[in-house]
Amino acid sequence: MMVRGVTSMMLLLSGALASDVKIIFRKSLNTEIAYTYAAGFPINITLDIFNLGTEPAYGIKTSDPWPQDYFDIDGETEAEFDEIPAGGHLQHNFTVTPKFDSTPEKPLLYVRGFPAELIYSTDAEGENSVRAISTQMRDLLVRSYEDYVRLTAKHNTEWSIFGLGMTASVLGPLGGFAYFSRMKGNPAMKEKSS
Repeated sequence: MMVRGVTSMMLLLSGALASDVKIIFRKSLNTEIAYTYAAGFPINITLDIFNLGTEPAYGIKTSDPWPQDYFDIDGETEAEFDEIPAGGHLQHNFTVTPKFDSTPEKPLLYVRGFPAELIYSTDAEGENSVRAISTQMRDLLVRSYEDYVRLTAKHNTEWSIFGLGMTASVLGPLGGFAYFSRMKGNPAMKEKSS
Protein backbone atom coordinates (compact mmCIF):
# COMPACT_ATOMS: atom_id res chain seq x y z
CA MET A 1 0.00 0.00 0.00
CA MET A 2 2.82 2.40 0.88
CA VAL A 3 4.73 1.61 -2.34
CA ARG A 4 1.62 2.24 -4.41
CA GLY A 5 1.13 5.70 -2.80
CA VAL A 6 4.75 6.65 -3.40
CA THR A 7 4.57 5.43 -7.02
CA SER A 8 1.44 7.49 -7.75
CA MET A 9 3.06 10.55 -6.16
CA MET A 10 6.15 10.11 -8.35
CA LEU A 11 3.95 9.84 -11.45
CA LEU A 12 2.18 13.06 -10.50
CA LEU A 13 5.48 14.85 -10.03
CA SER A 14 6.93 13.57 -13.28
CA GLY A 15 3.77 14.60 -15.13
CA ALA A 16 3.98 18.10 -13.66
CA LEU A 17 7.65 18.37 -14.55
CA ALA A 18 7.12 17.08 -18.07
CA SER A 19 4.57 19.80 -18.95
CA ASP A 20 6.98 22.67 -18.13
CA VAL A 21 4.07 25.00 -17.36
CA LYS A 22 4.51 26.46 -13.89
CA ILE A 23 1.65 28.72 -12.87
CA ILE A 24 1.52 30.98 -9.82
CA PHE A 25 -1.98 32.29 -9.10
CA ARG A 26 -2.25 35.14 -6.61
CA LYS A 27 -5.32 36.88 -5.22
CA SER A 28 -4.89 40.24 -3.51
CA LEU A 29 -7.29 42.71 -1.89
CA ASN A 30 -6.56 46.43 -1.81
CA THR A 31 -8.37 49.08 0.20
CA GLU A 32 -7.78 52.71 1.14
CA ILE A 33 -6.36 51.56 4.50
CA ALA A 34 -4.68 48.15 4.39
CA TYR A 35 -6.67 45.30 5.97
CA THR A 36 -9.51 47.65 6.97
CA TYR A 37 -12.89 46.86 5.43
CA ALA A 38 -16.19 48.70 5.85
CA ALA A 39 -19.70 48.76 4.44
CA GLY A 40 -19.93 51.16 1.53
CA PHE A 41 -16.16 51.33 0.89
CA PRO A 42 -14.84 49.42 -2.17
CA ILE A 43 -12.36 46.56 -2.07
CA ASN A 44 -10.28 46.17 -5.24
CA ILE A 45 -9.64 42.52 -6.11
CA THR A 46 -6.66 41.63 -8.29
CA LEU A 47 -6.06 38.14 -9.68
CA ASP A 48 -2.49 37.73 -10.98
CA ILE A 49 -1.44 34.75 -13.08
CA PHE A 50 2.28 34.16 -13.68
CA ASN A 51 3.74 31.46 -15.91
CA LEU A 52 7.24 30.69 -14.67
CA GLY A 53 7.62 27.67 -16.95
CA THR A 54 9.18 27.37 -20.39
CA GLU A 55 5.93 26.41 -22.19
CA PRO A 56 2.72 28.43 -22.63
CA ALA A 57 -0.56 27.58 -20.92
CA TYR A 58 -3.84 27.66 -22.87
CA GLY A 59 -7.54 28.20 -22.21
CA ILE A 60 -7.11 30.05 -18.92
CA LYS A 61 -10.33 30.57 -16.93
CA THR A 62 -10.50 32.30 -13.56
CA SER A 63 -13.44 32.35 -11.18
CA ASP A 64 -13.76 34.23 -7.90
CA PRO A 65 -17.41 34.16 -6.74
CA TRP A 66 -18.32 36.58 -3.94
CA PRO A 67 -21.57 36.26 -1.94
CA GLN A 68 -23.97 38.75 -3.53
CA ASP A 69 -26.03 38.92 -0.33
CA TYR A 70 -23.20 40.85 1.33
CA PHE A 71 -21.30 42.46 -1.58
CA ASP A 72 -22.12 44.66 -4.57
CA ILE A 73 -19.90 43.52 -7.44
CA ASP A 74 -18.55 45.95 -10.03
CA GLY A 75 -16.96 44.08 -12.93
CA GLU A 76 -16.77 40.42 -13.82
CA THR A 77 -15.69 37.85 -11.24
CA GLU A 78 -14.85 35.41 -14.05
CA ALA A 79 -12.33 35.92 -16.84
CA GLU A 80 -11.00 33.92 -19.78
CA PHE A 81 -7.70 34.23 -21.60
CA ASP A 82 -6.59 32.29 -24.68
CA GLU A 83 -2.96 31.87 -23.70
CA ILE A 84 -0.26 32.91 -21.25
CA PRO A 85 3.20 32.63 -22.78
CA ALA A 86 6.22 31.28 -20.96
CA GLY A 87 7.44 33.94 -18.54
CA GLY A 88 4.17 35.85 -19.05
CA HIS A 89 1.82 37.60 -16.67
CA LEU A 90 -1.96 38.10 -16.86
CA GLN A 91 -4.13 40.16 -14.55
CA HIS A 92 -7.85 40.46 -13.89
CA ASN A 93 -9.40 43.18 -11.71
CA PHE A 94 -12.83 43.84 -10.28
CA THR A 95 -14.29 45.63 -7.27
CA VAL A 96 -16.59 44.48 -4.48
CA THR A 97 -18.31 46.78 -2.00
CA PRO A 98 -19.53 45.34 1.32
CA LYS A 99 -23.15 46.00 2.19
CA PHE A 100 -24.70 45.31 5.57
CA ASP A 101 -26.46 47.13 8.36
CA SER A 102 -24.88 46.71 11.76
CA THR A 103 -26.98 46.02 14.82
CA PRO A 104 -26.00 45.81 18.50
CA GLU A 105 -26.17 42.01 18.15
CA LYS A 106 -24.07 42.02 14.97
CA PRO A 107 -21.67 45.01 14.89
CA LEU A 108 -19.28 43.33 12.40
CA LEU A 109 -19.71 41.20 9.30
CA TYR A 110 -17.36 38.19 9.34
CA VAL A 111 -16.44 36.69 5.95
CA ARG A 112 -14.15 33.66 5.96
CA GLY A 113 -11.32 33.98 3.42
CA PHE A 114 -11.64 31.90 0.27
CA PRO A 115 -9.38 31.34 -2.75
CA ALA A 116 -10.16 32.00 -6.40
CA GLU A 117 -10.12 29.12 -8.89
CA LEU A 118 -8.07 28.78 -12.06
CA ILE A 119 -8.43 26.20 -14.82
CA TYR A 120 -5.88 25.98 -17.62
CA SER A 121 -4.57 23.49 -20.13
CA THR A 122 -0.96 22.53 -20.76
CA ASP A 123 -1.61 21.82 -24.45
CA ALA A 124 -3.33 23.81 -27.22
CA GLU A 125 -6.00 21.13 -27.74
CA GLY A 126 -7.22 21.44 -24.13
CA GLU A 127 -6.81 17.74 -23.31
CA ASN A 128 -4.56 18.16 -20.25
CA SER A 129 -6.69 20.38 -18.04
CA VAL A 130 -5.32 21.49 -14.67
CA ARG A 131 -7.26 23.06 -11.79
CA ALA A 132 -5.48 25.37 -9.36
CA ILE A 133 -6.50 27.67 -6.53
CA SER A 134 -5.10 31.07 -5.65
CA THR A 135 -3.37 32.14 -2.51
CA GLN A 136 -5.78 32.29 0.42
CA MET A 137 -7.13 35.72 1.28
CA ARG A 138 -7.40 36.76 4.92
CA ASP A 139 -10.67 36.54 6.76
CA LEU A 140 -12.57 39.82 6.49
CA LEU A 141 -14.03 41.69 9.43
CA VAL A 142 -16.23 44.32 7.81
CA ARG A 143 -17.11 47.31 9.98
CA SER A 144 -20.22 49.41 9.69
CA TYR A 145 -19.97 52.69 7.79
CA GLU A 146 -20.24 54.73 11.01
CA ASP A 147 -17.48 52.76 12.78
CA TYR A 148 -15.16 53.16 9.78
CA VAL A 149 -15.74 56.93 9.63
CA ARG A 150 -15.09 57.16 13.38
CA LEU A 151 -11.92 55.05 13.04
CA THR A 152 -10.48 57.03 10.14
CA ALA A 153 -11.51 60.56 11.21
CA LYS A 154 -8.74 63.05 11.92
CA HIS A 155 -10.19 63.97 15.36
CA ASN A 156 -9.01 67.62 15.12
CA THR A 157 -11.34 68.83 17.90
CA GLU A 158 -10.15 66.13 20.30
CA TRP A 159 -6.49 66.89 19.57
CA SER A 160 -7.07 70.63 20.06
CA ILE A 161 -8.69 70.07 23.47
CA PHE A 162 -5.90 67.67 24.43
CA GLY A 163 -3.24 70.23 23.40
CA LEU A 164 -4.90 73.04 25.37
CA GLY A 165 -5.20 70.78 28.42
CA MET A 166 -1.54 69.79 28.22
CA THR A 167 -0.48 73.42 27.79
CA ALA A 168 -2.54 74.46 30.81
CA SER A 169 -1.18 71.61 32.95
CA VAL A 170 2.44 72.59 32.16
CA LEU A 171 2.21 76.37 32.05
CA GLY A 172 -0.40 76.77 34.84
CA PRO A 173 1.84 75.75 37.74
CA LEU A 174 4.81 77.59 36.20
CA GLY A 175 2.73 80.80 35.86
CA GLY A 176 1.46 80.43 39.41
CA PHE A 177 4.99 80.04 40.74
CA ALA A 178 6.20 83.13 38.84
CA TYR A 179 3.22 85.19 40.03
CA PHE A 180 3.60 84.34 43.70
CA SER A 181 7.39 84.67 43.73
CA ARG A 182 7.20 88.25 42.36
CA MET A 183 4.34 89.28 44.59
CA LYS A 184 5.23 91.80 47.26
CA GLY A 185 4.31 90.77 50.68
CA ASN A 186 4.41 87.10 49.83
CA PRO A 187 2.97 85.36 52.91
CA ALA A 188 5.20 82.33 52.33
CA MET A 189 8.29 84.50 52.26
CA LYS A 190 7.28 86.37 55.44
CA GLU A 191 6.88 83.14 57.39
CA LYS A 192 10.39 82.02 56.42
CA SER A 193 12.05 85.29 57.32
CA SER A 194 10.55 85.52 60.83
